[in-house]
Formats: sequence, structure tokens, C-alpha cells
Amino acid sequence: MANDTDWNSNLGGGFGTHQAVDELFHGTGGPEDSLTETWFWNFHVPEAAINCYAYCWVHPNLKVVTGGLFIYQGIKTSHLGCEVFEMRDYMSSAVVGAGDDIALPNGLRVRALKPLEHLRLTFDDPSRQSAVDVELKAAGVPVMRANNKHFEQVMHVTGRLLLRGKEYAVDCHAVRDRSWAEPRPESHAPVPPYTWVTGTFGADFAFNVGAHDDPGRNPDWAGRMQAPARIFNDGWVVVKGEQRRIVSASKITRREFPLCRPLNHEYEFTDSAGEVYRMTGRIIAQTAWSGWSNMNCHLGLVEWDWNGRKGYGDSQEVQWNEYVYRMTQP
Repeated sequence: MANDTDWNSNLGGGFGTHQAVDELFHGTGGPEDSLTETWFWNFHVPEAAINCYAYCWVHPNLKVVTGGLFIYQGIKTSHLGCEVFEMRDYMSSAVVGAGDDIALPNGLRVRALKPLEHLRLTFDDPSRQSAVDVELKAAGVPVMRANNKHFEQVMHVTGRLLLRGKEYAVDCHAVRDRSWAEPRPESHAPVPPYTWVTGTFGADFAFNVGAHDDPGRNPDWAGRMQAPARIFNDGWVVVKGEQRRIVSASKITRREFPLCRPLNHEYEFTDSAGEVYRMTGRIIAQTAWSGWSNMNCHLGLVEWDWNGRKGYGDSQEVQWNEYVYRMTQP
């Protein structure tokens, strides 16, 4: 990542503490224009290769919101190829209210029925014959970073999805996240891709890792770019309700060119109890979205294999100009 931000890292180590008000809009931090506050909610229907990404991104000092959702089935070469893509970039921050009932003018609404425990996400678009009505119930307490400004949380998501006229039942475990009170600069980052992944294997095991490719595993950018000073940024596992920090991680992502899109991941990581995990994941649904203009993010639903056990989760890989330029030259 860029040298002027640590917003995606757990530099303090360990875990922070959570309280119910962390669900609500904070609106606090420094004076930077890029001061950021976000909510990310998601769910998937893996047997149909369907993934949903719902997001609310506030710039409190600018009083501007970007938000909405997109739902995609299978592999898409453009965000506008999604079955539903409904994101808006310039909305008043008034739409988030207190943060317990976020209602965007594009039809997305997320209510905190019980903060940190029970949410309801709805969306209705008759013109695209699509609608969402799901409940997200906590499968565990938030996994808080040491700085108390960001958490992830495993949720059990159930309900219904109508997608282009076809009904699907939703019943999955997914990892949402929440962040506040830190700047998120949009400056150029001349580094290889940064990949944030989650995985859930039912209620008893879940993980999250944020890392660049390990330069010792012959990444596609070897010989074209320098490795970042820090390869592994953040990560955790939850084992039968016990939260453990990941202390080291090595990963490699294989990509398809010229789109630079991830195809599969291979991970090895060690938690604070000394347990080592090795798993592979293949992308079964995918699209891309430039959350801001200076980057592109490949978003996907991953089917994980962990010692023959199948799980699912999100893959979000950020790429910047220098990487894409160098990797697409003749």
C-alpha cells in the first residue's frame, strides 16, 4: 500500500475492544478530506455462483457518500455486466443518519435491529426484476483491530434473493467489515497487487488475510516490480469462537492477462497458537469496480479447499497503475 497510510493494517498487534455504538456513525477523526467511514455487508449463493457486495462509504469532512450494491453471477468482464449494479458516487452524508438505519436513494436499506448482533438488508428494483431481503445475525463477536477503528465480523445470512426474475434462498456465513476515523488517501501506489480475502467453513472456523504475493513464490510481477517492504498486513482466524491473530502469512495469486484478473489463490498462514493452515481457493464469481479512480479492485467469490473441506468467502484485490501498466506491456 502507499507509504502514507496504515488504514488496512493491524500495526498494534492483538485485538481491540468493541461496543454497541461501533455500529453507529462516528463522523470523527482528523481534518483530512480523505477521512473515511465505511460499512461493508455481503452474502453469497455459492451453488449458483452468486455474490453480493453492498457498501456505504462516507467522507465525513466532505459530507459525501458513495454507496449501493452489486450482485453478480459467474465471471464478468465489466462491472456493468453484473446482473445488478447500483452504486452512486455523490450522495449527501445525511442518508446515513445515525448509522442504525441507512437508506440510500438507490433503494438499498440496512437497519441495525440490534447493533453488532442483528441487521436487515433490503433492496428492491422492479425494473431489473431483482430484490433482496436478508437478515444478518452475528455468528460471533466483532474481530476488532488494536486501534479500535476497524472490525470484521462473521455473520449468518438468511433470506431471499430475486435476481433477474429467478428466486434463490440465501443461507450462508459471510464476513462483513466496518471502519472509521482514518484517512484513506487515493494517491498513486507503485506496488504489486494487495489482496484481502475471507473464508468461512460454517460457524466453527473463519479467517481473514490481507497480503501481497510472497516474492519467494515466483509472482507474475517478479523482475518487473520491487516487492513491498511489508508483505503481510493483517489477519485473524476464529476457531470455535476463539479469536487468534495470524502472525505470518505467505500467498500467491495466479492471474489472467491482459485483464490482470485473479484466477486462484494459494495461502499458508500461522496463528498465534502456532497452528499452520494451508488452503487453496478458486474464483467462481467475479467482477471489478474502481472504488476510486486511481485503482481497480477485482472482487470475487472464492471456493476454498482446506484439507478437503469446502468453504466460501470474498476476494478483493486492489491493483494500481504501475502494476497494470507493467504487466500489460508487450
